[in-house]
Amino acid sequence: MSSISFDPFSLEYTADPRPLFAKFHAHAPLVRHEELGSWFAHGYEEVKAIFADARFGGEMELVSGYREEAEERRRRWPVTEKAHNESSFRGGEGHSRLRKLLAPDFKPAMMRKMASTVADVVAKQFAPIEFERELNLVELVQEVPLITISRILGVDETGENAELFLRAAPDFFRGSNPLSPPELRDRAEQAAIDMFAVLEATVRERRARPQDDLITQALEVSSEMGGFSDEEIIHSLVVLVAAGTDTTRLATSLALKTLLTLPDHLAAFREDSSQRPDAIMELLRYDSPTKFTVRVASEDVEWKSQTLSRGSLVLLSPFAAGWDPAAFPNPERFDPRRDQRGLLTFGHGAHYCLGVHLAKLQIGAMLDFFVEHVPRGAEIDSDNVEWAPLNMFLREVTRVPVRLR
Repeated sequence: MSSISFDPFSLEYTADPRPLFAKFHAHAPLVRHEELGSWFAHGYEEVKAIFADARFGGEMELVSGYREEAEERRRRWPVTEKAHNESSFRGGEGHSRLRKLLAPDFKPAMMRKMASTVADVVAKQFAPIEFERELNLVELVQEVPLITISRILGVDETGENAELFLRAAPDFFRGSNPLSPPELRDRAEQAAIDMFAVLEATVRERRARPQDDLITQALEVSSEMGGFSDEEIIHSLVVLVAAGTDTTRLATSLALKTLLTLPDHLAAFREDSSQRPDAIMELLRYDSPTKFTVRVASEDVEWKSQTLSRGSLVLLSPFAAGWDPAAFPNPERFDPRRDQRGLLTFGHGAHYCLGVHLAKLQIGAMLDFFVEHVPRGAEIDSDNVEWAPLNMFLREVTRVPVRLR
């Protein structure tokens, strides 16, 4: 087994791990990191196989030392611990029920109905492109998925809790996983309390007065399936909001950053709008927002003469999988016409992202507005791009300064 020295939570790896990918693909597509006591999968074959393998799930109790700390975690973070124990991350029956509850709201037909909402939000939030001299791409993008999902849910934007709800989602996502640092988990606990309170009130309102929104539809599907408790429905919606907003924010920030570093492609997209839909998945492959997806081995697993013992943490890199030349030839070349079949950016199999259509709708709308309105000659201030490297799941870029004019 080959060993490659790397720190997955370093600034270098977070900002651009691509220089390491060729080494992983050639020598260590699945490698154990002795210092961290975890396995890392960077090869396309390995990431796809583990995504689909029922022997890898979310049973953190199997990880050495995790069970012993359970009481302290429940005392300090009761809401997020309960949420994790019932979440789709763990797989199994709860995961299947969650998908059945939310799936009808994320089919293409429903997305087409949401297109006008997304376009309105983008036009308002992206207006500064037309008059500012400088701006931060991350700040430009970040409100769009938050406002969009709140409108789709039916959360009253004029209500006193709307701002609280919108601000809580990123904190919940960053710290809700049991592997997150304690300070992030503290913030996630308060965010969960805030989000649950707002959604609980909205669910009660929709039971009394149904509307044409996602919460009402979730209640209708729940009734058809034999009934979920309000707590289960609210938890499912919290997971949906938290997962969908941060990933879309970072995916779009990185996509726009990529376009500004590839001016010939930006010009081509400006001249020929038909290229843009195909470009979305290539932008996500080329500079993915995902750092790792976490799985736990539920039993000893043999993989090409290596043994992943029961309780092993396995961190999958869909980003690296998209740069594996065995699956995507010449991965360093940005090619909007590339065959994207099999791309793992949104997961695979039972863990394929439910919100993929909504994410692509929002990214596409932001891409269109940006391409059509960004001044020619706009450029990134590369020396002042900033990252938050300790995020385990996402490559969290926090600042992408752009000189517009």
